[in-house]
Amino acid sequence: MVIYPPKKPSIYDTHASAVANLPAEIAHLLEEIQAKDRVVQDCRTTAASRDASIQKFVKANGAQQVNPKEEGYSKIILANYDKAHTFQEEKIALSDRAAILLDRQIKRLDLKIRDLQNE
Repeated sequence: MVIYPPKKPSIYDTHASAVANLPAEIAHLLEEIQAKDRVVQDCRTTAASRDASIQKFVKANGAQQVNPKEEGYSKIILANYDKAHTFQEEKIALSDRAAILLDRQIKRLDLKIRDLQNE
């Protein structure tokens, strides 16, 4: 009876099992980015609405007339832009994480292919 050494798993099999969870991870990161994008859009809409209110008052009453709500609206506008900026930075971090995950898997595959070519 002849005993053969165990077969080496192919590059494809090894890589496929290593990246099996990658689509789910990327999809999860993209869902988080999408949720943060909705919040950013809400912040921009709120800021634009308050700005339009200020501009409407100026248009109706002139620039010399003091708007009693302007200071409150200005705070709301700035707060919304700050919040949007924070969420934008979080979106960038999430997209960087997704790119790193993908890049890491591509590098692993390239290294395995290079090792196979060197054998």
